[in-house]
Amino acid sequence: MSIKNQIYLVGLSLLLVANYFCWQAVVLASDHNLHIYFLDVGQGDSVLIRTPDHKNILVDGGPDESVVYQLFEVLPIWDRDIDLMVLTHPQADHVTGLIEVLDRFKVKEILATFAEYPTKTNQEWLDKTSQYDCVLNWADASDDYYFGDVFWDTLWPIDVSENPEDINEDSVVGKIRYHNWSLLLTGDIGFETEEKIINTHYDIDVDVLKVGHHGSRYASSKNFLIATTPQISVITVGKNSYGHPAEETINRLINIGAEVYRTDLQGRVEIEVSKTGIVNISSQS
Repeated sequence: MSIKNQIYLVGLSLLLVANYFCWQAVVLASDHNLHIYFLDVGQGDSVLIRTPDHKNILVDGGPDESVVYQLFEVLPIWDRDIDLMVLTHPQADHVTGLIEVLDRFKVKEILATFAEYPTKTNQEWLDKTSQYDCVLNWADASDDYYFGDVFWDTLWPIDVSENPEDINEDSVVGKIRYHNWSLLLTGDIGFETEEKIINTHYDIDVDVLKVGHHGSRYASSKNFLIATTPQISVITVGKNSYGHPAEETINRLINIGAEVYRTDLQGRVEIEVSKTGIVNISSQS
């Protein structure tokens, strides 16, 4: 191939790339819906909430750095800000990826319990966040955030505990509300905390439920599902030896009429919501 033709092909490639990014900018700038991404990070949790005014809330980071590449895929190339990072609890399948995100994104505020948990990964998290230049907020039920019309309401824990008896039961639980639509994010809580939330909060009815503890048989009790009545349920799970998700949990979800999505079977799940409700649910498979 002649040098002239090579130059022509390089120039054409650059124009195509520039055209792609221009159209991406136009499409994203005109999109004023709420987007919820249940990221495919294997056996772990990671959920990105992108608000209509393009604020990013990242809840958990999964067990490795794959969350970073998931974020690169769903966020525009020019957006490397996380407006609120939430760690539900410091087990490795939730916190590890957040450490990677801190290295590659600009995080403005972190909401977490910052609980003591005797693992190398949690110590790395505590050390890194203590030196990181952002707002650190010790999570309790008084922590609420407004991002335009999107409201984050922290339901649990009621009180901050640096040394919880059960790290799963002390998970940060948050309810997202956008006009008349709502989502509940439950970390790894089980029956015990579910019952406490039922008794503490009068309004936990939601449209979408992030199923607790990857679909464990000890989470998403019948009482909790009756109280939350989700139309859509999403289980963030990967290959594992724990039996997640449990058949009885799947059956409980089906019995209340909830559609069930699973990241191990369908990859990343995206829910798009307008002011009037869900407009689209899509997955990678």
